[in-house]
Amino acid sequence: MQSENKQRVGIIGGGIMGVTLAYRLSQRGYDVTLYERGSQLGGLASYFMYDGQRIDRFYHTILSSDMSMHGLIQESGVGEKVHFTATKQGFYDKGKIYPFNTPVDLMSFPPLSLIQRFRLGLQIIYAQFESDWRTIDRIPVQDWLMKVSGRKVYDKVWQPLLRAKFDTLSGDVPATYIWSRLKRMMGTRQGVTSKEMMSYLEDGYYTLIEALEKHCLERGVVFKLNTAIDKLEIENGKVSGVRLADSSVDPQDMVISTLHSPGLAALLPDEFADFKAKLAKQEYLGVLCPLVTMDRKLTPYYVINITDASIPFTAVVETTNLVDPTHVKNNHLVYLPKYVAPDNEMMQWPDEQVRTEWMRTFKQMFPDVQDSWIKDFIVQRARYVEPIRPINTMDDIPDIVTPINGLYMG
Repeated sequence: MQSENKQRVGIIGGGIMGVTLAYRLSQRGYDVTLYERGSQLGGLASYFMYDGQRIDRFYHTILSSDMSMHGLIQESGVGEKVHFTATKQGFYDKGKIYPFNTPVDLMSFPPLSLIQRFRLGLQIIYAQFESDWRTIDRIPVQDWLMKVSGRKVYDKVWQPLLRAKFDTLSGDVPATYIWSRLKRMMGTRQGVTSKEMMSYLEDGYYTLIEALEKHCLERGVVFKLNTAIDKLEIENGKVSGVRLADSSVDPQDMVISTLHSPGLAALLPDEFADFKAKLAKQEYLGVLCPLVTMDRKLTPYYVINITDASIPFTAVVETTNLVDPTHVKNNHLVYLPKYVAPDNEMMQWPDEQVRTEWMRTFKQMFPDVQDSWIKDFIVQRARYVEPIRPINTMDDIPDIVTPINGLYMG
Protein backbone atom coordinates (compact mmCIF):
# COMPACT_ATOMS: atom_id res chain seq x y z
CA MET A 1 0.00 0.00 0.00
CA GLN A 2 1.25 3.51 -0.80
CA SER A 3 2.63 5.34 2.21
CA GLU A 4 0.58 8.45 3.04
CA ASN A 5 1.77 11.62 1.26
CA LYS A 6 4.67 9.81 -0.41
CA GLN A 7 5.21 10.15 -4.12
CA ARG A 8 5.57 6.83 -5.89
CA VAL A 9 8.64 6.44 -8.08
CA GLY A 10 9.33 3.48 -10.34
CA ILE A 11 12.94 2.92 -11.39
CA ILE A 12 13.53 0.72 -14.43
CA GLY A 13 16.85 -1.10 -14.40
CA GLY A 14 18.83 -2.53 -11.49
CA GLY A 15 22.36 -1.53 -12.46
CA ILE A 16 24.60 0.66 -10.33
CA MET A 17 22.74 3.79 -11.45
CA GLY A 18 19.31 2.35 -10.72
CA VAL A 19 20.27 1.10 -7.27
CA THR A 20 21.99 4.40 -6.42
CA LEU A 21 18.88 6.33 -7.50
CA ALA A 22 16.74 4.07 -5.32
CA TYR A 23 19.08 4.77 -2.41
CA ARG A 24 19.04 8.55 -2.90
CA LEU A 25 15.30 8.82 -3.47
CA SER A 26 14.51 6.65 -0.46
CA GLN A 27 16.67 9.01 1.62
CA ARG A 28 14.39 11.82 0.50
CA GLY A 29 11.22 10.02 1.48
CA TYR A 30 9.94 8.72 -1.86
CA ASP A 31 8.04 5.44 -2.14
CA VAL A 32 10.41 3.58 -4.49
CA THR A 33 9.96 0.41 -6.53
CA LEU A 34 12.85 -0.83 -8.68
CA TYR A 35 12.21 -3.18 -11.61
CA GLU A 36 14.96 -5.46 -12.90
CA ARG A 37 14.44 -7.93 -15.73
CA GLY A 38 17.24 -10.24 -14.57
CA SER A 39 17.64 -12.33 -11.46
CA GLN A 40 20.40 -10.18 -9.99
CA LEU A 41 21.03 -6.51 -9.35
CA GLY A 42 24.13 -4.87 -10.74
CA GLY A 43 23.77 -4.81 -14.52
CA LEU A 44 27.28 -4.52 -15.95
CA ALA A 45 28.52 -4.62 -12.34
CA SER A 46 26.93 -8.02 -11.67
CA TYR A 47 28.87 -11.16 -10.84
CA PHE A 48 29.01 -14.90 -11.32
CA MET A 49 30.19 -17.59 -8.92
CA TYR A 50 33.52 -19.23 -9.63
CA ASP A 51 35.38 -21.55 -7.29
CA GLY A 52 32.98 -20.53 -4.52
CA GLN A 53 33.84 -16.85 -4.97
CA ARG A 54 32.02 -13.87 -6.50
CA ILE A 55 33.79 -12.73 -9.67
CA ASP A 56 32.86 -9.60 -11.64
CA ARG A 57 31.42 -10.49 -15.05
CA PHE A 58 33.33 -7.57 -16.52
CA TYR A 59 36.49 -5.91 -15.27
CA HIS A 60 36.18 -2.76 -13.17
CA THR A 61 38.51 -0.37 -11.46
CA ILE A 62 37.92 2.69 -9.31
CA LEU A 63 40.37 5.49 -10.03
CA SER A 64 41.62 7.75 -7.26
CA SER A 65 40.05 10.63 -9.20
CA ASP A 66 36.57 9.03 -9.02
CA MET A 67 35.63 11.09 -5.98
CA SER A 68 31.86 10.60 -6.26
CA MET A 69 32.25 6.83 -6.31
CA HIS A 70 34.63 6.86 -3.34
CA GLY A 71 32.19 9.07 -1.46
CA LEU A 72 29.30 6.69 -2.14
CA ILE A 73 31.37 3.71 -1.03
CA GLN A 74 32.26 5.41 2.26
CA GLU A 75 28.68 6.53 2.82
CA SER A 76 27.33 3.02 2.21
CA GLY A 77 29.58 1.61 4.92
CA VAL A 78 31.96 -0.54 2.88
CA GLY A 79 34.94 1.80 2.81
CA GLU A 80 37.10 -0.80 4.53
CA LYS A 81 36.60 -3.04 1.50
CA VAL A 82 38.44 -0.61 -0.81
CA HIS A 83 42.06 -1.50 -1.57
CA PHE A 84 44.50 0.72 -3.49
CA THR A 85 47.26 -0.72 -5.64
CA ALA A 86 50.02 0.80 -7.76
CA THR A 87 49.42 -0.60 -11.24
CA LYS A 88 51.41 -0.85 -14.45
CA GLN A 89 50.44 -0.80 -18.09
CA GLY A 90 52.21 -2.00 -21.18
CA PHE A 91 52.00 -1.85 -24.97
CA TYR A 92 52.10 -4.89 -27.22
CA ASP A 93 53.70 -4.09 -30.57
CA LYS A 94 55.11 -6.50 -33.15
CA GLY A 95 55.39 -9.42 -30.77
CA LYS A 96 56.89 -7.56 -27.81
CA ILE A 97 55.51 -5.96 -24.66
CA TYR A 98 56.91 -2.60 -23.62
CA PRO A 99 56.32 -0.87 -20.26
CA PHE A 100 54.47 2.43 -20.52
CA ASN A 101 54.26 3.94 -17.05
CA THR A 102 56.87 6.65 -16.50
CA PRO A 103 58.48 9.47 -18.48
CA VAL A 104 61.52 7.19 -18.84
CA ASP A 105 59.32 4.48 -20.39
CA LEU A 106 57.85 7.03 -22.78
CA MET A 107 61.21 8.44 -23.84
CA SER A 108 62.58 4.94 -24.51
CA PHE A 109 59.46 3.55 -26.22
CA PRO A 110 60.96 1.56 -29.15
CA PRO A 111 58.02 1.72 -31.61
CA LEU A 112 58.49 5.51 -31.86
CA SER A 113 61.40 7.74 -32.78
CA LEU A 114 62.71 10.26 -30.25
CA ILE A 115 60.73 13.11 -31.82
CA GLN A 116 57.59 10.96 -31.99
CA ARG A 117 57.96 10.05 -28.29
CA PHE A 118 58.22 13.73 -27.43
CA ARG A 119 55.07 14.51 -29.42
CA LEU A 120 53.16 11.68 -27.75
CA GLY A 121 54.14 12.97 -24.32
CA LEU A 122 53.17 16.48 -25.36
CA GLN A 123 49.72 15.20 -26.40
CA ILE A 124 49.14 13.66 -22.98
CA ILE A 125 50.20 16.89 -21.24
CA TYR A 126 48.18 19.03 -23.65
CA ALA A 127 45.01 17.12 -22.76
CA GLN A 128 45.42 18.00 -19.08
CA PHE A 129 45.36 21.74 -19.80
CA GLU A 130 42.53 21.66 -22.33
CA SER A 131 39.24 22.56 -20.66
CA ASP A 132 36.90 23.78 -23.40
CA TRP A 133 35.10 20.51 -24.01
CA ARG A 134 32.41 22.12 -26.16
CA THR A 135 35.01 23.17 -28.72
CA ILE A 136 36.74 19.78 -28.58
CA ASP A 137 33.41 18.06 -29.12
CA ARG A 138 33.17 19.62 -32.58
CA ILE A 139 36.57 18.26 -33.65
CA PRO A 140 37.03 14.73 -35.07
CA VAL A 141 39.21 12.71 -32.73
CA GLN A 142 41.82 12.00 -35.41
CA ASP A 143 42.18 15.71 -36.24
CA TRP A 144 42.61 16.66 -32.59
CA LEU A 145 45.22 13.96 -31.99
CA MET A 146 47.19 14.64 -35.16
CA LYS A 147 47.37 18.36 -34.39
CA VAL A 148 49.84 17.67 -31.56
CA SER A 149 50.94 14.05 -32.00
CA GLY A 150 51.42 14.15 -35.76
CA ARG A 151 50.47 11.59 -38.40
CA LYS A 152 53.11 8.97 -37.55
CA VAL A 153 52.28 8.85 -33.84
CA TYR A 154 48.59 8.74 -34.71
CA ASP A 155 49.12 5.82 -37.10
CA LYS A 156 51.36 3.85 -34.72
CA VAL A 157 49.63 4.48 -31.38
CA TRP A 158 46.34 6.34 -31.42
CA GLN A 159 44.66 4.79 -34.45
CA PRO A 160 45.13 1.18 -33.21
CA LEU A 161 43.83 2.16 -29.77
CA LEU A 162 40.80 3.93 -31.23
CA ARG A 163 40.06 1.00 -33.52
CA ALA A 164 40.31 -1.36 -30.55
CA LYS A 165 37.97 0.73 -28.42
CA PHE A 166 35.43 1.86 -31.03
CA ASP A 167 35.66 -0.88 -33.66
CA THR A 168 34.54 0.40 -37.09
CA LEU A 169 33.04 3.57 -35.58
CA SER A 170 36.38 5.12 -34.56
CA GLY A 171 36.44 7.58 -37.47
CA ASP A 172 33.15 9.22 -36.47
CA VAL A 173 33.69 10.05 -32.81
CA PRO A 174 34.48 13.51 -31.41
CA ALA A 175 37.75 14.31 -29.65
CA THR A 176 36.00 14.49 -26.27
CA TYR A 177 36.08 10.69 -26.05
CA ILE A 178 39.88 10.44 -25.89
CA TRP A 179 40.32 13.80 -24.12
CA SER A 180 38.09 12.78 -21.21
CA ARG A 181 39.85 9.44 -20.85
CA LEU A 182 43.28 11.04 -20.79
CA LYS A 183 42.10 13.52 -18.15
CA ARG A 184 40.57 10.78 -16.03
CA MET A 185 43.54 8.43 -16.25
CA MET A 186 46.09 11.13 -15.42
CA GLY A 187 43.93 11.94 -12.41
CA THR A 188 45.17 8.67 -10.86
CA ARG A 189 48.63 10.24 -10.45
CA GLN A 190 49.72 12.95 -8.05
CA GLY A 191 52.42 14.08 -10.48
CA VAL A 192 53.97 13.08 -13.78
CA THR A 193 56.52 10.86 -12.03
CA SER A 194 54.04 9.26 -9.62
CA LYS A 195 52.84 5.69 -9.84
CA GLU A 196 49.38 5.03 -11.20
CA MET A 197 47.09 4.23 -8.26
CA MET A 198 43.86 2.33 -8.78
CA SER A 199 41.50 0.69 -6.35
CA TYR A 200 39.01 -2.15 -6.22
CA LEU A 201 36.30 -3.45 -3.95
CA GLU A 202 36.97 -6.70 -2.17
CA ASP A 203 34.47 -9.34 -3.38
CA GLY A 204 33.81 -7.23 -6.47
CA TYR A 205 31.57 -4.32 -7.36
CA TYR A 206 28.60 -6.21 -5.97
CA THR A 207 29.92 -5.35 -2.49
CA LEU A 208 28.66 -1.81 -3.09
CA ILE A 209 25.43 -2.98 -4.75
CA GLU A 210 24.71 -5.23 -1.77
CA ALA A 211 25.35 -2.45 0.75
CA LEU A 212 23.09 -0.01 -1.11
CA GLU A 213 20.39 -2.66 -1.41
CA LYS A 214 20.49 -3.22 2.36
CA HIS A 215 20.04 0.49 3.07
CA CYS A 216 17.22 0.67 0.52
CA LEU A 217 15.36 -2.26 2.06
CA GLU A 218 15.60 -0.63 5.47
CA ARG A 219 13.78 2.39 4.00
CA GLY A 220 11.06 0.32 2.36
CA VAL A 221 12.30 0.18 -1.23
CA VAL A 222 10.71 -2.71 -3.14
CA PHE A 223 12.99 -4.62 -5.52
CA LYS A 224 11.15 -6.60 -8.19
CA LEU A 225 13.67 -8.93 -9.81
CA ASN A 226 12.86 -11.22 -12.74
CA THR A 227 10.29 -8.61 -13.71
CA ALA A 228 9.94 -7.54 -17.32
CA ILE A 229 8.06 -4.36 -18.20
CA ASP A 230 5.75 -4.51 -21.20
CA LYS A 231 5.13 -0.79 -21.58
CA LEU A 232 4.68 2.49 -19.75
CA GLU A 233 1.16 3.63 -18.95
CA ILE A 234 0.67 7.24 -20.06
CA GLU A 235 -2.51 9.28 -19.59
CA ASN A 236 -2.96 12.78 -21.00
CA GLY A 237 0.76 13.14 -21.64
CA LYS A 238 1.75 12.08 -18.11
CA VAL A 239 3.20 8.78 -16.96
CA SER A 240 0.80 6.97 -14.65
CA GLY A 241 2.39 3.58 -14.14
CA VAL A 242 4.19 0.60 -15.59
CA ARG A 243 2.51 -2.39 -17.20
CA LEU A 244 4.34 -5.62 -16.43
CA ALA A 245 4.72 -8.62 -18.70
CA ASP A 246 1.95 -10.41 -16.79
CA SER A 247 -0.41 -7.52 -17.76
CA SER A 248 -0.65 -6.18 -14.22
CA VAL A 249 -0.14 -2.43 -13.74
CA ASP A 250 1.82 -0.75 -10.96
CA PRO A 251 0.63 2.87 -10.53
CA GLN A 252 3.50 5.38 -10.30
CA ASP A 253 3.68 9.15 -9.99
CA MET A 254 7.09 9.24 -11.65
CA VAL A 255 9.22 6.78 -13.61
CA ILE A 256 12.99 6.96 -14.07
CA SER A 257 14.48 4.78 -16.78
CA THR A 258 18.12 3.72 -16.52
CA LEU A 259 17.78 1.52 -19.60
CA HIS A 260 19.72 2.11 -22.78
CA SER A 261 17.85 4.46 -25.12
CA PRO A 262 16.49 1.80 -27.53
CA GLY A 263 15.22 -0.16 -24.52
CA LEU A 264 13.20 2.80 -23.31
CA ALA A 265 11.90 3.46 -26.83
CA ALA A 266 10.39 -0.03 -26.90
CA LEU A 267 8.27 0.79 -23.83
CA LEU A 268 6.66 3.94 -25.26
CA PRO A 269 3.35 4.17 -27.14
CA ASP A 270 3.35 5.20 -30.81
CA GLU A 271 1.83 8.60 -30.04
CA PHE A 272 5.36 9.68 -29.05
CA ALA A 273 6.83 8.60 -32.38
CA ASP A 274 9.35 11.44 -32.69
CA PHE A 275 10.76 10.85 -29.22
CA LYS A 276 10.84 7.09 -29.80
CA ALA A 277 12.76 7.58 -33.05
CA LYS A 278 15.30 9.83 -31.33
CA LEU A 279 15.89 7.18 -28.67
CA ALA A 280 15.95 4.24 -31.08
CA LYS A 281 18.65 5.69 -33.33
CA GLN A 282 21.20 6.00 -30.51
CA GLU A 283 23.99 3.49 -31.21
CA TYR A 284 25.85 1.60 -28.52
CA LEU A 285 29.08 -0.32 -28.38
CA GLY A 286 28.76 -3.87 -27.11
CA VAL A 287 31.45 -6.00 -25.54
CA LEU A 288 32.52 -9.59 -25.95
CA CYS A 289 34.56 -10.26 -22.82
CA PRO A 290 36.13 -13.68 -22.28
CA LEU A 291 37.83 -14.34 -18.96
CA VAL A 292 40.83 -16.66 -18.79
CA THR A 293 41.43 -18.03 -15.31
CA MET A 294 44.97 -19.20 -14.59
CA ASP A 295 46.86 -20.79 -11.74
CA ARG A 296 49.67 -18.20 -11.88
CA LYS A 297 50.51 -14.63 -12.88
CA LEU A 298 50.70 -13.97 -16.62
CA THR A 299 52.46 -10.57 -16.67
CA PRO A 300 53.24 -7.71 -14.24
CA TYR A 301 50.76 -5.42 -16.04
CA TYR A 302 47.19 -4.53 -15.14
CA VAL A 303 46.47 -3.67 -18.77
CA ILE A 304 48.36 -4.30 -21.98
CA ASN A 305 47.24 -2.11 -24.88
CA ILE A 306 47.48 -3.72 -28.30
CA THR A 307 48.50 -1.99 -31.53
CA ASP A 308 48.30 -5.09 -33.75
CA ALA A 309 45.06 -5.03 -35.79
CA SER A 310 45.22 -8.80 -36.39
CA ILE A 311 44.57 -9.55 -32.71
CA PRO A 312 40.83 -10.02 -32.13
CA PHE A 313 40.67 -8.62 -28.60
CA THR A 314 41.09 -5.01 -27.49
CA ALA A 315 43.50 -5.46 -24.60
CA VAL A 316 44.82 -7.88 -22.01
CA VAL A 317 43.43 -6.89 -18.61
CA GLU A 318 44.98 -8.91 -15.79
CA THR A 319 42.84 -7.77 -12.90
CA THR A 320 44.77 -9.79 -10.34
CA ASN A 321 47.61 -7.31 -10.80
CA LEU A 322 45.15 -4.91 -9.16
CA VAL A 323 43.06 -7.31 -7.09
CA ASP A 324 44.92 -9.36 -4.49
CA PRO A 325 44.68 -12.97 -5.76
CA THR A 326 43.91 -14.13 -2.22
CA HIS A 327 40.61 -12.22 -2.55
CA VAL A 328 39.63 -14.49 -5.47
CA LYS A 329 40.73 -17.87 -4.08
CA ASN A 330 44.27 -17.48 -5.54
CA ASN A 331 42.96 -17.55 -9.08
CA HIS A 332 44.59 -15.25 -11.61
CA LEU A 333 42.05 -13.41 -13.76
CA VAL A 334 42.82 -12.27 -17.32
CA TYR A 335 40.03 -10.51 -19.24
CA LEU A 336 40.34 -10.31 -23.03
CA PRO A 337 37.64 -7.80 -24.09
CA LYS A 338 36.58 -6.90 -27.60
CA TYR A 339 34.43 -3.80 -27.98
CA VAL A 340 32.12 -4.21 -30.95
CA ALA A 341 30.00 -2.00 -33.17
CA PRO A 342 26.31 -2.96 -33.50
CA ASP A 343 26.86 -4.77 -36.80
CA ASN A 344 29.92 -6.78 -35.73
CA GLU A 345 29.19 -10.47 -36.31
CA MET A 346 31.57 -11.49 -33.51
CA MET A 347 28.78 -10.77 -31.03
CA GLN A 348 26.88 -13.73 -32.50
CA TRP A 349 29.77 -16.17 -32.40
CA PRO A 350 29.20 -19.25 -30.24
CA ASP A 351 31.43 -19.54 -27.18
CA GLU A 352 33.55 -22.29 -28.71
CA GLN A 353 34.37 -20.17 -31.76
CA VAL A 354 35.36 -17.29 -29.49
CA ARG A 355 37.57 -19.60 -27.48
CA THR A 356 39.27 -20.97 -30.61
CA GLU A 357 40.05 -17.53 -32.07
CA TRP A 358 41.02 -15.89 -28.79
CA MET A 359 43.23 -18.69 -27.50
CA ARG A 360 45.04 -19.06 -30.81
CA THR A 361 46.10 -15.42 -30.62
CA PHE A 362 46.65 -15.53 -26.86
CA LYS A 363 49.20 -18.31 -27.28
CA GLN A 364 50.93 -16.39 -30.06
CA MET A 365 51.28 -13.42 -27.74
CA PHE A 366 52.39 -15.55 -24.79
CA PRO A 367 54.15 -18.60 -26.29
CA ASP A 368 55.56 -19.71 -22.93
CA VAL A 369 52.10 -20.26 -21.43
CA GLN A 370 51.39 -23.96 -20.98
CA ASP A 371 47.91 -25.45 -21.30
CA SER A 372 48.13 -26.73 -17.73
CA TRP A 373 48.35 -23.16 -16.44
CA ILE A 374 44.92 -22.31 -17.87
CA LYS A 375 41.97 -23.37 -15.74
CA ASP A 376 38.92 -22.03 -17.59
CA PHE A 377 37.78 -19.82 -20.46
CA ILE A 378 34.48 -18.10 -19.63
CA VAL A 379 32.69 -15.90 -22.17
CA GLN A 380 30.62 -12.90 -21.04
CA ARG A 381 28.73 -10.58 -23.38
CA ALA A 382 26.78 -7.35 -23.18
CA ARG A 383 25.05 -5.80 -26.17
CA TYR A 384 24.65 -2.29 -24.72
CA VAL A 385 27.76 -1.02 -22.93
CA GLU A 386 28.55 2.54 -24.00
CA PRO A 387 26.66 5.02 -26.16
CA ILE A 388 28.63 6.08 -29.19
CA ARG A 389 27.89 9.48 -30.62
CA PRO A 390 29.16 10.81 -33.95
CA ILE A 391 30.66 14.28 -34.17
CA ASN A 392 28.28 17.27 -34.15
CA THR A 393 25.39 15.31 -32.65
CA MET A 394 25.37 16.84 -29.16
CA ASP A 395 21.81 18.03 -29.74
CA ASP A 396 20.72 14.44 -30.38
CA ILE A 397 21.55 13.34 -26.84
CA PRO A 398 18.24 12.77 -25.02
CA ASP A 399 17.63 15.05 -22.05
CA ILE A 400 17.12 13.75 -18.53
CA VAL A 401 13.70 15.42 -18.62
CA THR A 402 11.64 13.82 -21.38
CA PRO A 403 8.66 15.14 -23.38
CA ILE A 404 6.45 12.91 -21.24
CA ASN A 405 5.48 14.48 -17.93
CA GLY A 406 6.81 12.42 -15.02
CA LEU A 407 9.22 10.34 -17.12
CA TYR A 408 12.94 10.87 -16.64
CA MET A 409 16.10 9.26 -17.99
CA GLY A 410 18.91 8.29 -15.64
